[in-house]
Amino acid sequence: MARRRPSTPGIDGILLVDKANGPTSHDVVAKVRRIAGQPRIGHGGTLDPFATGLLVLVLGRATRLAALHQGGAKRYEATFSFGGATTTDDLDGELITGATTRATRDQVEELLPRFRGALEQVPPSHSAKRTDGVRAYERARAGEVVNLAPRTVEITRFEVTSWDESHPEEPLMGAQLDVSSGTYIRAIARDLGAAVGSGAHLVALRRIGSGPFNVAQAHPMSAIAEAALAGRLSELLLPLDAGIETIPRVDLNEEATLLLRDGAAISAQLCGTAVESIQIGEQVRLMVADQLAALGRRTDAGVQPERVFITPNATPPGRRHPVEAG
Repeated sequence: MARRRPSTPGIDGILLVDKANGPTSHDVVAKVRRIAGQPRIGHGGTLDPFATGLLVLVLGRATRLAALHQGGAKRYEATFSFGGATTTDDLDGELITGATTRATRDQVEELLPRFRGALEQVPPSHSAKRTDGVRAYERARAGEVVNLAPRTVEITRFEVTSWDESHPEEPLMGAQLDVSSGTYIRAIARDLGAAVGSGAHLVALRRIGSGPFNVAQAHPMSAIAEAALAGRLSELLLPLDAGIETIPRVDLNEEATLLLRDGAAISAQLCGTAVESIQIGEQVRLMVADQLAALGRRTDAGVQPERVFITPNATPPGRRHPVEAG
């Protein structure tokens, strides 16, 4: 049996990728896994192959924080075609029906309030949602009728940014959207086109934000590969607690660090005055030497560690040599 390749030392953190059109999110993860020599890689939400923009990857110990990044709101720039509906609700699908009614900007603008706020959205039939253990897109490709249950999503922003009628039979609308995690922009195109009467599908999509991160911070795969080849990949990584700075912080001294290494609870006295303003039950960032050592929970007695990232040989503040593993 082949031995599992060990993680590359020091390759822990958050990598922001500016994904190009074409590869799947899993393709990107596989490539980074290969060039980084780090098998433990997760993500903060996938993108369809034709979509571009921000893909948040978590490497090494940061994979234990993936859930915190997956739930963040997403921001997009999108282009909708009102030239008919397609089988996949985007440009990769086959045209089901051409536009029977010509959409106008005024019509669309009038309908947009229906697509803001909390609403029930049915995922696209060509999606990764599972029905009886099988991906919906697999059933759809096999010719099966796919019936997916609606789910509640929230659209906090949906604004028209451009309207192009250079091809009157297929008006193109540019838009910016801020949506909750799990919202399908393809489904918005499908439902908006149905409401207008012309049918619509998505022809371009770029994620410009995810939670606190912005695509301007991201790196194209060519730059990531170049940095890895030069042994500088760690320079592109954000620290473990990037994006979760709003979680209250407690800096630990040497005694508290030794307790944390063993996963023991840390008393309020050892936590210092910073813990006094944190509510019981609230999540806490436990920091050692300005680096995330653990996430914990405020208790009556102090802080109970829940996810510990500090390594056994970590050096507590004030020590010259690493702490010996017990």
